[in-house]
Amino acid sequence: MSRSKHWTSILDPGTQRLLSRVPSSTHDEIQTAVHAAETAQDAWAARGFQSRREYLLDWIDVLREMTPDIVACLCREVGKTLADANTEVFRGLDCIHAACSIGTEMAGMYLGSDPTILQTFYEPVGVCVTIAPFSYPFMIPLWSLPYALITGNTVILKPSEKAPSLSTLLADAVIRTGFPPGIFNILHGDRTTVRTLVPNPSVQAISFVGSETAAREVHDLARTAGKRIQAECGGKNHGVVLDDASMMPTLYAIAGSAFGATGQRCMALSVAIFVGGTREWIPKLVDLAQSMVVGMGGDEDTKLGPLINRAAKERVVGVIDRAVDEGAMVLLDGRDVSVPRYPEGNFVGPTILMGVETYMECYQMEIFGPVLICMQVDTLDEAIDLINQNRYGNGCSIFTTSGKQAKTFQRRVNVGQIGINIPLIAPYGPAVRTSNKDSFLGDRHAPGKTYWPFFTTVKTVSARWDQ
Repeated sequence: MSRSKHWTSILDPGTQRLLSRVPSSTHDEIQTAVHAAETAQDAWAARGFQSRREYLLDWIDVLREMTPDIVACLCREVGKTLADANTEVFRGLDCIHAACSIGTEMAGMYLGSDPTILQTFYEPVGVCVTIAPFSYPFMIPLWSLPYALITGNTVILKPSEKAPSLSTLLADAVIRTGFPPGIFNILHGDRTTVRTLVPNPSVQAISFVGSETAAREVHDLARTAGKRIQAECGGKNHGVVLDDASMMPTLYAIAGSAFGATGQRCMALSVAIFVGGTREWIPKLVDLAQSMVVGMGGDEDTKLGPLINRAAKERVVGVIDRAVDEGAMVLLDGRDVSVPRYPEGNFVGPTILMGVETYMECYQMEIFGPVLICMQVDTLDEAIDLINQNRYGNGCSIFTTSGKQAKTFQRRVNVGQIGINIPLIAPYGPAVRTSNKDSFLGDRHAPGKTYWPFFTTVKTVSARWDQ
């Protein structure tokens, strides 16, 4: 039990019923966790790659057995739908599999044909920290933790104080798998915990996913302390619709991406750019969005669950209010959505805005809610220019049946992740996230098979043995 004097209440986002209380870790607790990780690291690294991989593969089996508990936790604490929760579990386990698939890459290089033998070795950096958001409390920690562990590091997870319970399930799985003590550690709290943890001299590398404001603070803190840092942050993802696109599959894709997970994901498609005559499709998009069921995440028919907390609802509603004040037109208004039996829930229904200018707050910021902005241009060139002028580079998509137009789009947009006839959500485990511009800060993108060197240092040894 934590000795903290500062505890936060975690409420069910649909009912406001108390679910749990989470502490803000004390200074002594932070030091204890770091010391445990540091003490355990040498022995963990000495086990060798094959042994560490066996632990991770066993961890997958345990987590798979725990899937019903994980899904229930995601629905209860985050408000996810059953479909979203099950998909998150699948993608999280996929990340561990991807980490386990690295092998020959870590063997280094050997050049022995010359009298001088040259070898390179990859060694773990030490204690690694993962700071995760509430939006994907199972999957996102697994973007980094498995790579840190399989390369011989020990880890400290700082989950979001808004959704802390999933980290307990991860830790329970670690214990059931039989990992040695000190390999996997958890610290709870808000930015106060982060400000103490990141500069700790024993911490060597930090992986962060979250809001742009928090990302910049963590990045600057880590850089000042001389740490390795990678930070995935805000996004404003655009989808371009061309005249030759297949109408209904395109509209279903846009609605699913914009409003799925209640818009609480960095890869949500939040701006739809309708080119030429496709602006006539907007009323059908409104009808489609209006048909999406808002309700409790655990209900089979629900397509949109509640937002994470009351503050998130107030923030999203406030953005919509100010968009109207600035002159935007509301085609579909989800601010006053009513969910029977759950009058206290943090619900906001699908909301579609039109008449938005690029200087407006609703376009400039990541809303992180079920709000889609519809914009209209005459040509693909105008759409590309609109995307390139936006400061975020998380992802963008194009919907077309023309390979030529798709090639033009993927070549000319200055965004790191591109979808063609799909609303880009998240790559699979082996693929690297390649967001750019203001959507990424740091040394190396995550996750993916080429991510592991972030957690290692390289030694080059030249040796000559005269007979």
